[in-house]
Amino acid sequence: MVSVEQPYARAILREKNRYIDAAAASFPRHQRLTDEDLYEHTNKMLALAEHYQRIAIRIGIVEALKDQKAALPTLERKEGWDALWFYLLRRWIAERGAQAAKETAATTRADLQRIIDKAHALDVEFNPVQVAADLLKAKALSAFRAMTIARTETHNAMMFASQEGAAKAGRDNGVTMLKRWVPVQDERTRANHAAMSGHPAIPMEAMFTVGGEKMERPGDWRASAANVVHCRCVLAYKVDENQ
Repeated sequence: MVSVEQPYARAILREKNRYIDAAAASFPRHQRLTDEDLYEHTNKMLALAEHYQRIAIRIGIVEALKDQKAALPTLERKEGWDALWFYLLRRWIAERGAQAAKETAATTRADLQRIIDKAHALDVEFNPVQVAADLLKAKALSAFRAMTIARTETHNAMMFASQEGAAKAGRDNGVTMLKRWVPVQDERTRANHAAMSGHPAIPMEAMFTVGGEKMERPGDWRASAANVVHCRCVLAYKVDENQ
């Protein structure tokens, strides 16, 4: 994951700060955040998401195959894997990647708007030049948020591809695969995730219950942020011996 998330975080940081610079530069003239700046920022975030999640999804598929090969030494990689990769990328961007990029852009804009609103609320004459300078202070939040976004979205994309790749490998080889939630066991692991270490393997289409919440896999973006952000858990697979 590190090979993807670190350059992804740097790219997000550059783009967030570029947008903040652009918003600050245009504010004295318009005295508002422009839709044009936000539109450009959102499109650039979308392009970053597609580029880095393309890499993450390919890695997720490769890792799933490695894990399956350990569980099933006779595993054969049949036709259709390149097609699966492109399909998963398009599906992920449509279902999650685009939404995450838009949310990131909207969050940065909301940070800037709070600074503007605070300036309006002060019992002093509104000074657009000073507000523009204050907008640049939003960069202080960028580095932490960029790493959080990159780490979380890379993990989510990899786990999505891993599960889909494992399911295809099982179908190609005429076996039924089971999935198991594997947490990292250290002091940083959430209690609800650490508890999953003893959870039995379940069918690929089944849902885990994690702290009372239904999740298809680690990094299931439909779950709450408390169960997804900075998650390091993975899936492992085994052949269903009762099939």
